[in-house]
Amino acid sequence: MKRQPLFTAMVHTFNRPELLKLSVEALQRQTYSNLEIILINNGAIPEIVEYINDIASLDNRVKLLHFQENQYSVKDPLKYVHVCWNAALAESTGEYVWVQQDDDILADDYAEKMVALFQGDPECTTAAGLPVSIGIDGRVNEVINNEVNLRSRYSDGREIAWDYLLGSQRLFSAPGTIFTIKRDVLIEAGGYHRAIEDSQIYGIVPFGTTGFDPTALFYWRHHDGQHNRQLTRTGDIGIDNALALLNDWQLEQRWRVFGADIAREVVRSYKRKVNNGAARWFVINLYAFRLRPAFRIMQKAGTCEHFWISALAHALNPRFFVKPIAPVIKPPLKALFRIVPGLAKLTPELSAKADRWI
Repeated sequence: MKRQPLFTAMVHTFNRPELLKLSVEALQRQTYSNLEIILINNGAIPEIVEYINDIASLDNRVKLLHFQENQYSVKDPLKYVHVCWNAALAESTGEYVWVQQDDDILADDYAEKMVALFQGDPECTTAAGLPVSIGIDGRVNEVINNEVNLRSRYSDGREIAWDYLLGSQRLFSAPGTIFTIKRDVLIEAGGYHRAIEDSQIYGIVPFGTTGFDPTALFYWRHHDGQHNRQLTRTGDIGIDNALALLNDWQLEQRWRVFGADIAREVVRSYKRKVNNGAARWFVINLYAFRLRPAFRIMQKAGTCEHFWISALAHALNPRFFVKPIAPVIKPPLKALFRIVPGLAKLTPELSAKADRWI
């Protein structure tokens, strides 16, 4: 009988006991039997500590990693990624490693389908399923479907990363942390970087085959308490971490295996992508009258000419400036749509609103 490789799932937790229980229960229900579950107690509240201690005493697949103090710093809000996740990686023994937050949920057969991808192609170094956005109540918001996930069961990782870098997202449209990764590949690459998503999609995925199973569902929870949403509202959008990745992981040198010209273009495109993202959040915060966060972003990226070009483009996009003032303009717009039907055809965004409002 063929040996089943060990699959390691790591969950970071701090202060969401009810959501944590749902995540852990989903892991315990996995149809794949050779499973290692590492629960990372990041200075968690007593209720969580008691819960994970109980779970570990009842399930021998569960390992605990305790931090007495929360590994979070106002000056370094993603410190926990570098400290907690890399500590858990060092403790892991699985051949394949998956990491998630305590508010996300795996479908019961997710691990089984990821292992099948790795075993189906010896060149496969990363694997992913299909993300499904759910709300705080667990209801499905959106399935990121195959219209923007056109890759086959096995794809050249470089092609996926390059397409995503150029903004196409035809082949891949998901958080970078959706990847299950071969443990030895992850360690050799440098483990978990503070720029976690970029490090995986640009620093690991390109250098091997990546597997994809659209029937393996990852329920990715979107709600106001999300760490990344809290950070963007304060202007902490990870610009420094993203640009530090270039040097920390020597991305240009890594990409030179595909040619020096390609490597230079990757670095140039990556910097543009970082500044475009900064410009987008600058405009979002500006239109929401969150002036301090907008100013913080401008301080980080304002010296780059491309930042201002992108900011202007975003500022003129109705998708950004209509939302903050919607409560004020909605009543007169509804009346105008009825009086002048052609008005809604000016932009796709206005047309979509007219369809919902009238």
